[in-house]
Amino acid sequence: MLVYLLLSCFASPARAEIVDRVAVVIEDQLVLQSEVSIEAALSQLDDSPSPFWSAGGGNALERLVDAAVLRHSAGAVALYQPHRNDVATRLEAVRAKFEDRRAWATFLSDYGLDEDRLAVVLRRRMVVERYLSRNLTESVQDKPRWQAASDELLAQLRPRTAIRAVPVTH
Repeated sequence: MLVYLLLSCFASPARAEIVDRVAVVIEDQLVLQSEVSIEAALSQLDDSPSPFWSAGGGNALERLVDAAVLRHSAGAVALYQPHRNDVATRLEAVRAKFEDRRAWATFLSDYGLDEDRLAVVLRRRMVVERYLSRNLTESVQDKPRWQAASDELLAQLRPRTAIRAVPVTH
């Protein structure tokens, strides 16, 4: 039995593991460095109806921290939760940006994603959009006013939310 156990250990192929790093902790939510990379890519690929997710709205890390603050405020309120069909439609819209299945598979692989994980990311983005659309009265068509109202809301919410940046250690 011991010989079988030892042989099975050596028979397993070696695998490289992707190591991630926690960048920021917001209440009980983590923002991983890999998520910052994903957000930077999605800001170019995901046609969000909200100006919040545009690349012009600060850097990817700042958007993810603000998004976590908003999701914390949204809690588990059903009003802010998108239907799975809406998430699937959004996922299909992102997939359609790629010329073929190979390019799509490469994108997912490059970011350590599969479609289920990307659907979770898109769902989280949609919670933020729903929270903002129901808590801001400004039209998204008037981006400067909308952005000012969004900034004001976040200025009220941030002090009530525990946010801790995790320093890089060597």
